[in-house]
Amino acid sequence: MKTKAVRLYGKMDLRLEEFELPQIAEDEILVRVVSDSICMSSYKAALLGAEHKRVPDDVANNPIIIGHELAGEVVEVGSQWKDRYQEGMRFSLQPALNYQGSMKSPGYSYPYCGGDATYMILPREVMIMDCLLPYRGEGFFKAALSEPYSCVIGACRSLFRTDRHNHNHYMGIREGGKMAIIGGCGPMGLAAIDYALSGEFRPNLLVVTDLDDRRIQRARELFEPKAAKQGISLLFVNTGTLDTPKQDLMKLTGGDGFDDILVMVPSAGVLELSESLLGFNGCLNFFAGPTDTSFSARVNYYDIHYLEKHIIGTTGGTVDDMREALKLMEEDKTNVEVLVTHVGGLDAAAQATLHLPEIPGGKKLIYTGIQMPLIALEDLPDLSSQSDLYKGLAEIVGANRGLWSVEAENYLLKNAPAI
Repeated sequence: MKTKAVRLYGKMDLRLEEFELPQIAEDEILVRVVSDSICMSSYKAALLGAEHKRVPDDVANNPIIIGHELAGEVVEVGSQWKDRYQEGMRFSLQPALNYQGSMKSPGYSYPYCGGDATYMILPREVMIMDCLLPYRGEGFFKAALSEPYSCVIGACRSLFRTDRHNHNHYMGIREGGKMAIIGGCGPMGLAAIDYALSGEFRPNLLVVTDLDDRRIQRARELFEPKAAKQGISLLFVNTGTLDTPKQDLMKLTGGDGFDDILVMVPSAGVLELSESLLGFNGCLNFFAGPTDTSFSARVNYYDIHYLEKHIIGTTGGTVDDMREALKLMEEDKTNVEVLVTHVGGLDAAAQATLHLPEIPGGKKLIYTGIQMPLIALEDLPDLSSQSDLYKGLAEIVGANRGLWSVEAENYLLKNAPAI
């Protein structure tokens, strides 16, 4: 079977190519990919090429397929897995395999397994590690976004505090506590807001900071009604307008500091400010991934000692985190559609990945079976005169407060030209 896929050959060298897939072995599974969300980690892999820890040294001669935030349908199941998986099953994929300590991962390491493809082959370790997860909800885009959403769940589940009476550790957001998401109006920040309002443990106060008034306003419109319904005080602050950010943010907590803080931007100054905002026994998770291997920031060890502060970092999520994400989506408890700001076809994936830092907005969603340039949802009204496809999408998205939806996805898959 032939597939079309975006393959990495080296630093900033991505190519959309058609090639033959081999016949699957008895311990492999053939799948059709429907959607793949472009991740900044894919840009980092393209930027570093063979120097990336997950990319093979011989990638120039044996290219890999990029993309790891994906969803699709099972096409053919090898004999070894017939009792566990069925053809036609909708799925999402946890790419953090951690198989026998290996760094290999779909979207980084395999010649036939990556999300920016029409068809791909799942290697045995995906199933061995139980990373092929069924999805029973609506919307392939939701299943694709369960991977980045699981990263946020993992970050929140990793937050902890201690019990000074018996030294037990309690994991997760402090129920009824005070939480801050610093630099929180980007795509992963929005996912963190959504989870803090949707998950098992929720704060009473959630403060979200950013430097962009437009992003703050969009986040406010999206989440204030949900927060009010949950009885959570949700406050947005542009810290760029504050003369004394530490004092002003501490006032919002009544002077006690925050129980939980997620830092979503790799800035030394932001980290130092965030650490100073932690209250007694509070926990800070440095979620943003820096590219500078020597990145560092100052820490007040006096406060670490006497206020018993905890500072951690997490990257990625676990299989259980992804199961939780999929369950929340299947039960329609999340608003994951707020992450999507752009959609396009497989022919747009390579350039969108290479220029990802330059493209504003949230998640860029690729539908791998179609051809269409990457377009911003907010531009659809202006594009509607160019084609019936854009006109139809503009009407659907406009009726849904400018957000992507299952209806928009179905319309696109039905009417867009095949790749």
